[in-house]
Amino acid sequence: MGGHRETVEEIIEVVTEKCERAKIKLDVEITKYPKHAIEIAMGARDKYDLVIVAGGDGTINEVINGIANSRTTLAIIPFGTTNVFALELGIPLGVKEASELITKGKKIEIDLGYAETKEESRYYSMVLGAGFGALVTKDATSEFRKKWGGLAYPILGTKHLMTYKWPKIYVKHPSTSTGYFVIIANSRLIWGEHQIADAASMTDGLLDLVIIDRKEWWSKMDLFFSLYAGRQNKFLPKEYRQIKEARVYSRSKIMVEADGEMIGTAPVKVKVVPKALSVIAKKGWRA
Repeated sequence: MGGHRETVEEIIEVVTEKCERAKIKLDVEITKYPKHAIEIAMGARDKYDLVIVAGGDGTINEVINGIANSRTTLAIIPFGTTNVFALELGIPLGVKEASELITKGKKIEIDLGYAETKEESRYYSMVLGAGFGALVTKDATSEFRKKWGGLAYPILGTKHLMTYKWPKIYVKHPSTSTGYFVIIANSRLIWGEHQIADAASMTDGLLDLVIIDRKEWWSKMDLFFSLYAGRQNKFLPKEYRQIKEARVYSRSKIMVEADGEMIGTAPVKVKVVPKALSVIAKKGWRA
């Protein structure tokens, strides 16, 4: 759309027009504070056939936590600093193009991850990170991401690379693995368009556990070289497993994030919830 950034009013206008043409009755709600989208979505679950969310990954995660395991379907209009979930589903970034999928897209059922810390419990659609990845995510504020775009995460990762203490992390799954950087993925991408879990699928009933098992400086540099390249599996020594559940813990205090949202500190219990979300993807989308 020529680099033009749509306003909230323009998005509402486009989506309203699309729904009126399709004879879809539309109610509009605007979020006003953090986690408000969860409240709105919980009020809509099973009452509405469809929830259309215009937002980035953080807002979408909130909506998912309001409608997971219900008959309500999610449609996405990308409108945020990061839109990785939309990218995974093949949803165009343009509002008009994305709104076309409301009636012309493909309804699919996808798995979700479910994470529990002592501070919070949350569903996630893409990636849970424990340790270093969560620290980088914590610093990646919306203002910072708006300023640096796709470079935001690599910049922050490089900043923390040499000062981070790299505590040992343990993962019970049901055997025990150890490492220094843990990802439990439901999808392939992390931190934008960077791929970390090549075998991940949102419809296979499994989560993909990636454990970085070295902490030498050259191994950490491999991590960021690989992420810059878009893939890292060929470069970085690690352990890769497909699991249904796991418990992640450490003797040190480590942070945990899910879909870019901080959810507390380890220990964290993680499990897959098969077919927990109905969502509209691009026609022809394959897991």
